Amino acid sequence: MLKRRIITVDPGKYATKAVTGEIGDNGKRVDFRTKTFKLRDGIDFDLQGKSYKVNFNNETYVIGDQGEEVNYSIDKATTNHKIATYTAITQLLGEANSVDLILGCPTSIYKNKSFKEEYKNYILNDGKVNINVNNEEYFFDINSVLVLPEGYGIVFLEPEIFKNNRVAVIDLGGLNMNFAIYNNMIPEISSMFTSNLGSNELETNLINDLNIKYGTSFTNFDIQHIIKQNGVKVKGVIDNESTQIINTALEQYMVKLMQETKKNNYNLELMDVVFVGGTSLSLNNKIKEHLPHAFIPKNPQWANVIGFHKLGVLKHAKGTEK
Repeated sequence: MLKRRIITVDPGKYATKAVTGEIGDNGKRVDFRTKTFKLRDGIDFDLQGKSYKVNFNNETYVIGDQGEEVNYSIDKATTNHKIATYTAITQLLGEANSVDLILGCPTSIYKNKSFKEEYKNYILNDGKVNINVNNEEYFFDINSVLVLPEGYGIVFLEPEIFKNNRVAVIDLGGLNMNFAIYNNMIPEISSMFTSNLGSNELETNLINDLNIKYGTSFTNFDIQHIIKQNGVKVKGVIDNESTQIINTALEQYMVKLMQETKKNNYNLELMDVVFVGGTSLSLNNKIKEHLPHAFIPKNPQWANVIGFHKLGVLKHAKGTEK
């Protein structure tokens, strides 16, 4: 007998997040880095952190904290994202053996029917999945796939902001910035665009600046920690010059983001605007400095997947899933 479960997955370039069950804080969640490491014959090691050993299609990977490869293409029909999506499903499947899946994708893919169908069918995998995660076999059917544009989740998470209003939503992820305008909760398709102004743009520029300053080679892992602590520690003490370099990089990034929207004929200073996505956390102060009227939810990194889940549950309840 098929036991169906609705599972929502947001397989981002930086992190994969997924939820099932009750909407909001009571639902079961899982999240991990969307990094993979393909294991060659004879290589094995104990898993550390949020990491999973995955065997799929006769290939073995580690995904999560101990992964090393990040896919920087806008396309989500990739091995990284397929493995991330299936791994997340296994952690939320419970006793179910059939999944109604809700997925996010960049707005540029969502607008293109052929790209969206390609992504949907790639994940659908002919409707059946056999995968081994941490030495446990999983067999499940994918009954349906609903693909939604990244940034859309917040509309259903905070509907009072969007009802009878016209609001710009900016989703700042690991690789992409997704932009769209929602008019009374309905997306204006012509407004949607995707650019590569995600956190990778900020981190790359900051790495270059700090490498010049300190004559060393910082990595993306270093930079993420340096941003959190607001500076480089030299002999255990934050160097004030590095704090200024970070502030300058954040300022330049924010200005570039606003210029990108103006280039597409949207002035954020003249619009209601909402920011979501994990990069919004790092940029919070700069957003408020330049756009004091902007709204940033409490946990912007979870806004998409929880909002998607809320919408998906409603659609399935009405029998209108696509």
